[in-house]
Amino acid sequence: MLTGLSLKFCFLSFEQILSLANALRFSKNLVKLDLSNNGIRPKPAAFLLDSIQQNMSLTDINFHGNFLDNEFAVDLSYVLEKNSVLYKVDISQNPIGPEGARFILNALLSVNDTLGSLGDLSQNVYMGVRIREELAQALLLNN
Repeated sequence: MLTGLSLKFCFLSFEQILSLANALRFSKNLVKLDLSNNGIRPKPAAFLLDSIQQNMSLTDINFHGNFLDNEFAVDLSYVLEKNSVLYKVDISQNPIGPEGARFILNALLSVNDTLGSLGDLSQNVYMGVRIREELAQALLLNN
């Protein structure tokens, strides 16, 4: 029974990401998934997020160090509104700006009360200090 999977530094192809997304739709045991430092872009990540939205076993996913921007942040906010199982989604070292971060913040303040961590947001220089602090406060409210 596979409960954790590390695919960091694998530089997954689009086809591999699609296969992983399809597997996540039916996974009942996977709890932790590490996709850090893969060069993942927002469009392929949308397929992963779509499958995570329906997955009720995955609690920890790491997207650290990819090329995920505001488009990804908007998609992630929709997932956070629907998925009540996710506890940690590491989005550190991604070029998410304040606009995208605001969508995540709104999801945390209005609907999601289970997410406990977004990773080390001090590494997300594109967000700006104020929105990083607001996200940190919203996460504290969830804990």
